[in-house]
Amino acid sequence: MRLLSTLIAAVFPLAAPAQAKIGENGVVFAAASLKEPLDRAVALLVAQRRCVAPGGTVRVSYASSGILARQIRFGAPADLFISADPRWLDYLEQSGWIDPAPAARRTLFTNRLVAIAPGAARGQAGPLAPGTATARRLGGERLAIGDPGHVPAGRYARAALQSLGLWQRARRNIVLAANVRVVSAYVARREAALGIVYETDAIAEPRVRIAARIPASAHPPIRYEAAVVRGGDADCARRWLNALHSPAYRKIFADAGYGMPKNR
Repeated sequence: MRLLSTLIAAVFPLAAPAQAKIGENGVVFAAASLKEPLDRAVALLVAQRRCVAPGGTVRVSYASSGILARQIRFGAPADLFISADPRWLDYLEQSGWIDPAPAARRTLFTNRLVAIAPGAARGQAGPLAPGTATARRLGGERLAIGDPGHVPAGRYARAALQSLGLWQRARRNIVLAANVRVVSAYVARREAALGIVYETDAIAEPRVRIAARIPASAHPPIRYEAAVVRGGDADCARRWLNALHSPAYRKIFADAGYGMPKNR
């Protein structure tokens, strides 16, 4: 039994232990692509004392949605989970780790997929399609994507390349990354000639440019969903979820390039 626990901890390292209440020290698990705007949103939550006591703080653990979901499944303490792929919330819901109340799970934002390359912007990027300059580079140069096994952006990227008839060519020289931000870093450091990331990641990384835009019809819809995790402070987590839908918080994410779904 001790060996099994050791193996689980090695594969799915747990986040730092949470305190009993968000008002003291809360824990949010969130997709890596959300880092800059979510850091600003959390700072606003703390400043406005939205279920955060004086002197309290909120810790955010960023990683791929799949890794975070598995950490929660194996007992990592968290109050709120924001995933870039609803399938990981389904995974937790089916195993009883998501609060079953209807208001405890909601869609927050949408995003778009783009191909990036090193360097500054060079005018308006066109769509990725067979025969285009970016498509011709696939297979001959290193392409970085998130690992489709646990990184939503990687799953969307693979689906898009398959839909466009480019996967067999691209996979010959592909580099898998631990999360979408690592993809951006590979391209920024010129360790990969191309990468596929969310448009918001391309905006956040000044050392890369958008080389092509991925047609939305080529992959599943990109939706960020949040849910209250069972075992945490459900009352405060719901208040946070409501705050993220208020105008001041939505503006933070809209300014970072996220889309706002009509039906939330």
